Amino acid sequence: MRRNLRFWTRYACESAVVELALTAVFTLIAVFSADGLDFKALASVGPYFFCFAAIFTMMMINTGSQSLYVPLLLAMGETRRNVLLGFHYYRALIITVTISLCGLVWLLAPGEVSSIGLRSIPTILCLLIASSALGSIMGTLLVKWRWVGTIFIVLLFGLAGGTMGFTGVAIGDALSETNTAALAAYLERLPWWLVMTALAAFGLDVAFQWLLLQRQEVKL
Repeated sequence: MRRNLRFWTRYACESAVVELALTAVFTLIAVFSADGLDFKALASVGPYFFCFAAIFTMMMINTGSQSLYVPLLLAMGETRRNVLLGFHYYRALIITVTISLCGLVWLLAPGEVSSIGLRSIPTILCLLIASSALGSIMGTLLVKWRWVGTIFIVLLFGLAGGTMGFTGVAIGDALSETNTAALAAYLERLPWWLVMTALAAFGLDVAFQWLLLQRQEVKL
C-alpha cells in the first residue's frame, strides 16, 4: 500500500504541474485580451483559471488513468482494492490542493472578486468532484466499450468546452468592466442539481471502477 500511495502522490504532483501550465496559458490570454487590466484584479481572478485548468486536467488524466495506469499497477502486483483506494486518494489530493491554493490566493488578495471566490468554494468543489468523476467514467467506458467511451468523450468535452467558454466570457467581462455583481450571481449560487450531479457522478464512478477492476485481466 505504501508503494501505491507513493505512486499516486507523484502522479498528483505531475498533474499539478499540468494544471499550473494551463493556468499560465489562461492568464496570458486574459492579459492580452482584457482592456485596462488591473493586476490586483488578475490575482483575484487567477484562481478561477486554476480551477478551469484542474477541471480539464482531471477529465483528461482520469480518462487515461483507467486505460493505462490501473492495468500497470495490477501488473506490478498491487491488489485491486489498493488500486481503487490509491486512485481516489490521488483524486482527493488534487481537489484538496486546488481548493486550498484558490482559497489562499483569495485570502491574500482581498477585494470583491476574492470575496465572491471564497463564497463560491462550495460550487467550485461540486464542479471539481463532478468533472473528476466524469473523466474517470469516460476512462472505464473506454476500457470496457471503446465505441461507447469515444462517443461519451466527444459529447462531454463538447459540453465542457462550451460551458467553460461561457464562464470565461463572464469572468472576462467582470474583470474588464468591474461588473462583479453578475459574477457573484453566477458563481455564488449552489443549485441542488449541481450537488446531485456531483454525488451521482461520484457514486457511478466508484461503482464502474470496482466492477471493472473485478473483471479486468492483468496483462504483462
